[in-house]
Amino acid sequence: MKSAREIMSQDPMTVRPETPVKDIAQIMLDRRIRCLPVVNEEGEVLGVVDEEDLVHQDAKIHFPSFIHFLDSYIMLPSSLNRFEKELRQAVGSVARDVMEKDYRAVNPLDSVEKVATLMNDKDLEYVLVIEETRLLGLITRADILKTLIGG
Repeated sequence: MKSAREIMSQDPMTVRPETPVKDIAQIMLDRRIRCLPVVNEEGEVLGVVDEEDLVHQDAKIHFPSFIHFLDSYIMLPSSLNRFEKELRQAVGSVARDVMEKDYRAVNPLDSVEKVATLMNDKDLEYVLVIEETRLLGLITRADILKTLIGG
C-alpha cells in the first residue's frame, strides 16, 4: 500500500500570516486551488485558508443565542464561539484573521487507506502532510482518486 508521501502534492503554494485576503483570493482563482496553508518564516504550519473561509467575508453573521431562565439571560457558549469566528472572518484583512487553526494533518508514512478513511469519516476535501511541524505536502480527494485508478 502506498504512503501519504507517495501521493501528496509536494511543495504546495503557501502564504504568510500577513498576506492580504484579496491576494489569497487572487492566488486561489489564478491557480485553481481550494486551500492555502499559512506558514511562518520557518515553514511551520499556523493554519489553512480555504474557499469557505473567504466566503464568510460576504456571509451573514449569526449572533449568539440566549436562553431566558429564572429572570436571567444565559448565552450559549457554542453560539458565542461561532459568532466570534464569523465576525473575525467577516472583518479579517489578512490570512491570520481568516485562517482555520483547527486543520487536519497526516504523517508522511500514513497509508493511503488511513488517509482516505480520515477524509471520508470527517468529510474533508484535503489534509496537510506534516512531519513534526513542517509542511511537506497536501493531499486532496483528487489525489486519492488518482491512486484508486492506478495513477
